[in-house]
Amino acid sequence: MPDRKWQQNIHTNLPNSITFLSLGSGLISIVLSTGGLIVPAAACIFFSIFLDYLDGFLARKLNLSSGFGKELDSLADIVSFGVAPILLVWNYLAVGTGLSYWVLPVFVLQLFAGAYRLARFNLQQPKRGSFDETLGLTITQSGMVIALAVLSDLSSETYTLPIWTYLLLSVFLSYLMVSKLVFPSPSWYAPTKRSYLIYLFLGAILAYFSSIFTTLLVIYLGGLTFSIGRQIYLFSIRSHI
Repeated sequence: MPDRKWQQNIHTNLPNSITFLSLGSGLISIVLSTGGLIVPAAACIFFSIFLDYLDGFLARKLNLSSGFGKELDSLADIVSFGVAPILLVWNYLAVGTGLSYWVLPVFVLQLFAGAYRLARFNLQQPKRGSFDETLGLTITQSGMVIALAVLSDLSSETYTLPIWTYLLLSVFLSYLMVSKLVFPSPSWYAPTKRSYLIYLFLGAILAYFSSIFTTLLVIYLGGLTFSIGRQIYLFSIRSHI
């Protein structure tokens, strides 16, 4: 009888346990990037992304979604995909370029935008699936873009992105998180064979001339741009009807 109760407790708390692992991975990323270990720190962010997807999937699959789990997930996300990616960029640029503190308000703005996005998400109806549309870019996707940008920069032997590139990217992501634009999750997902073939073709060309990180970053940002352009186009059509 005690063994069965123990197994039931494991089953019930499995999604929340994975969320705690995601939080721990985000903290490890912060510690590593502060010590100048940029690549392992970025890897921890991607591990947190995997865990973030996994805990949500299991919570829905096992019918274990709860208000506590939703709040816990947001607290983990603000560390793993809010603070950790910002410190990843900060520590990378500080090591490479002697970053001055005048750029700090831009990164603080991104953190504020991520917190706003999470608070708004907690007031919405729970998602029914992993590929449901979301109001505003998720903080998880924002953190992924930042990590990809840093890894893409590191993988280039001939060119380093200037500071203003990261600042523009940070402002862009901040706007998308607080906006009322609707994004699929992930944003580039399109359930047609033609779309997959296009992505594979473009990805093969980009991968030939650059790294896999640059390829993923360009494709992902291209998907975001396409999604935004489609919504602007549809809005313009409706406004003229």
